[in-house]
Amino acid sequence: TLDIRQSFLIKSATDKGFVFHNCLEDQLTLILRLIDNAYAPFTATYSIGAGAIVINDNNEILIIRERLATGSGYKLPGGHIELGEKIAEAIVREVYEETGILTEFNSIQGLATKHPYQFSKSNMYIICSLKALSSQINIQDTQEIIDAKWLDIDTYLSDQTHAPFNRQLLGLLKNAQGLKQVAIENNTGPHKKQEFFCFVK
Repeated sequence: TLDIRQSFLIKSATDKGFVFHNCLEDQLTLILRLIDNAYAPFTATYSIGAGAIVINDNNEILIIRERLATGSGYKLPGGHIELGEKIAEAIVREVYEETGILTEFNSIQGLATKHPYQFSKSNMYIICSLKALSSQINIQDTQEIIDAKWLDIDTYLSDQTHAPFNRQLLGLLKNAQGLKQVAIENNTGPHKKQEFFCFVK
């Protein structure tokens, strides 16, 4: 692994048979197989995002409109999960940044995958159910989000100007129980799981 300040060594390494493996903004990792076709664990192939289904006591769904949106409709709040960030914490953070609404994680409702996505990798989209703890919208990330609002679920589902994927998701998942976050006994040591989700009766 070469620090960006050592990038002048790349040619020397590749001349000796090293090949590129993965790259960050400030470092590049190269590998050399000492045996032909030796297995080298691959680098991450997925980016992870999450979307939030937040329904209040008035049967209204929380929706947002991005400043760079190509259509006229609204979508579910959400965004990328940062490296090392927990799913449950990431989606609560994203909802707050995009709407100012405080929430509590409830469950994972569904998953979707897409390929290709950014940088020719795949993407996994995790749909989460959250409980609203506040109601007053106060967008924090005004550079990304131009509007956020509560809207009657049936009105949202019937309005075809909104994203078809989001409307279909909501129609299928608005009453689903989903995977609950649970603590696992003896979850310790170097292989400790950061989060665990399952169906709970």
